[in-house]
This record gives sequence, C-alpha cells and structure tokens, in this order.
Amino acid sequence: MGDPEFPEDWTEERRRAFREALAARRERQVRGGQVFGLALIAVVATGVLARLPERWWVPAVGALALAGLVYRLVNWKCPSCGERLPTRGGARCRGCGAPLDE
Repeated sequence: MGDPEFPEDWTEERRRAFREALAARRERQVRGGQVFGLALIAVVATGVLARLPERWWVPAVGALALAGLVYRLVNWKCPSCGERLPTRGGARCRGCGAPLDE
C-alpha cells in the first residue's frame, strides 16, 4: 500500500498533506533565512557607512541573529507531530517516523 517509507497507518491523503506542509515549511525556512540575512547586511552596512557608534548597531545585529534563530526553531517542526526536525543527517522525524526526503 502506498509509500513504504511512511508509517503503515498513514492514509494517502495524510501522506500528501504531510508532503505539502513540509514543502511549505522548507520554503518558509529559505525565505526567512534570506530576509534575516539581508536585514543583517543592511544593519551592518548602515552602521558602518553612516559611521554610527558601534554601541548602537552591534546590539541590533545580535538581536536580529537571535530573532533568526528563534524563527528557525519555531518553524522547523514536523507538520504531523510537532517534534523539532533534524537539521543535518536526519532523514526521518524522530517523533512520528515520517520521511523528510522529498
């Protein structure tokens, strides 16, 4: 029945919904990374080019970096069970066993 990588009790509809939700989360991860990266570059460039004191813009860089990390931790969760997904070397969700490969 269906894809042998998914848990056996998953219906085809649930598998399709999982794949779509995972693809959407991946897309948000990429877009979020781009936005935070550009924001960091903009803050540093503005601080350097405007010759602002470092005590003004360096904390903003730190705050943006922390915000990016929090965003990543909140977004990169399994759409099925809510468990945090592995970032490297993991081909399956540790919570429900769903495959992460497309």
